[in-house]
Amino acid sequence: MSRITILPDTLCNQIAAGEVVERPAAVVKELVENSIDAGSRKISLNLLQGGRKEIRVVDNGVGMDPDDALLALERHATSKIKTLDDLQAIHSLGFRGEALPSIAAVSRFELTTREADALSGRLIRVESGILRDIRETGCPPGTMITVRDLFYNIPARRKFLRSVETEMAHIGDQFLRLAMAHPEIHFQLTHQERLQYDFPRAGDLIQRAGQVLGFDKIKKLKPFSVQTPSIRLEGLVSPPDVQRASGHSLFVYVNGRPVWDRTVNRAILGAYDSMLPKGKFPMVVLFMEIQPDLVDVNVHPTKREVRFRNPGEILETVRNALLKGLLDSGRRGSLDAPQRPLSSHEQPLPQRSYCLRETQVSLEDLLLRQIERESSSSPVQVKAFPDMAPPAAHMLSPLEDSEPDAFPEESASGGEMFFSRLPVLGQLANSYILLESSDGLILVDQHAAHERVIYDRLCADGPQEAGQRLMQSVVLELLPKEALMLKRWIPSLREIGFEIESFGGNSFVIHTVPAILSNHSPDVLIRELLETAHEDEDAPRWDLLAGLAKTASCHGAIRAGQKLRTEEIHHLLETLDRTRISATCPHGRPLWFKLTLDEIARLFHRT
Repeated sequence: MSRITILPDTLCNQIAAGEVVERPAAVVKELVENSIDAGSRKISLNLLQGGRKEIRVVDNGVGMDPDDALLALERHATSKIKTLDDLQAIHSLGFRGEALPSIAAVSRFELTTREADALSGRLIRVESGILRDIRETGCPPGTMITVRDLFYNIPARRKFLRSVETEMAHIGDQFLRLAMAHPEIHFQLTHQERLQYDFPRAGDLIQRAGQVLGFDKIKKLKPFSVQTPSIRLEGLVSPPDVQRASGHSLFVYVNGRPVWDRTVNRAILGAYDSMLPKGKFPMVVLFMEIQPDLVDVNVHPTKREVRFRNPGEILETVRNALLKGLLDSGRRGSLDAPQRPLSSHEQPLPQRSYCLRETQVSLEDLLLRQIERESSSSPVQVKAFPDMAPPAAHMLSPLEDSEPDAFPEESASGGEMFFSRLPVLGQLANSYILLESSDGLILVDQHAAHERVIYDRLCADGPQEAGQRLMQSVVLELLPKEALMLKRWIPSLREIGFEIESFGGNSFVIHTVPAILSNHSPDVLIRELLETAHEDEDAPRWDLLAGLAKTASCHGAIRAGQKLRTEEIHHLLETLDRTRISATCPHGRPLWFKLTLDEIARLFHRT
């Protein structure tokens, strides 16, 4: 007797629902995406009990004729694709033809639809995947789908649904991400017959972002745009001082499809790598328009993940685009800081489109080097900073006078900090430098400040500029795992000034170290790097480089509790003024703090 049987369609749909319909938010996603694909100008989402009792989506799209309405409930029935070529060049949000039959198999499902030129519509009712009713009905043009009692026929699935508040949070996230991508559509969401969101049609992305995120929050966000032959990027980017506790503030879209892709998120966070503390996230809205044959959206049941044909080039372009956007918003961030005003003949940097090269960026371009070198053909104007004298870890020598044009009297960015021009009051606990500003007291963390100086020097210099040859090469003996790790790192370490070669077995020879770290013992530096740097075989090379540079800068910087002479303090402040980002250390922690006169007065109850 045969043991293998073909499963009935109803059971197949319920199995498929386990992949497509995880919770009410997944139903909302599938139904709203169908409404978007139908060319709707308005989409209304109505919920009861967080979608557990009822989900209703109403649109004014093209609707369906009676035959198509019935056929849409069959497995793999779709109007989106017909051939394999269509699948490889997909433009719609939905295409598999699985959502409607899967949803209908685990709920009490009702579909009402009508085409604009039809005299009447069609109503179809399905329960547990079984057709219960089909008849003609009167209804406005468009489609209305009602899903009641989700998972009522699968108690094991229903008991895994969370509280109403939790399910509403997931639905709200899906709804906001879909609304963000389509400013041309009017979106509404009601829960328990109370209006929660109402986003009228918006003129552009900035207006829609204001509706979704709040106009008060997007005031700090800056638009950016990049175009290459294979990809177009545009969106909004936040300065480093806008920090969120989770990645929910990352809105990423590939060809109009909201995605949660680890590799894309990694590129985004890579742009902020030395500006945000660990565990903090920026607020970014990123739209990626890619040739359909260069991206595969059919790799995950819910279509949340994508696969790129040339991920390295695309992700490097994403990272550089965000870095460019950060420069457009002011190289030092938007923190309140010692500033110099714009002169009458200077204007803020314009916000314009720009292009990156199509070829993949080389390793020397780590953290803006390539961007700055191309600034002559780019609207972002970044001054080339003069070389910094390499300060020792234990002593900072006085800085010779800079060229007259190294620091212009006024700055076009309007937000640059010039710590070296402020009176130095002294050191607090041999750890913090005290400065007097026109409106208060500024405390600079000397270790964090020197970390930033070293990090920027390591990242900005190429291997020839950064390296200093040792008078006598140093032989290093390592454990097997350490040796394997160092072998992988040799090309990346060369980019920040180290020249190391294998000496056979687990032995290595160090010939060159970064000039700014030349006062450190080379073998101790490498051992500290091996002990503290993060090993990740899948990390992009720029990610590895940034991690090595951060670790090296931490170990090479002056320490908290270290007494500094006055000239050493002035030298540190001068070199800090030349850094690209002087608001945070390479790990994203703040390196200075301001206490205003008003705040001081309040401490003494003077106000």
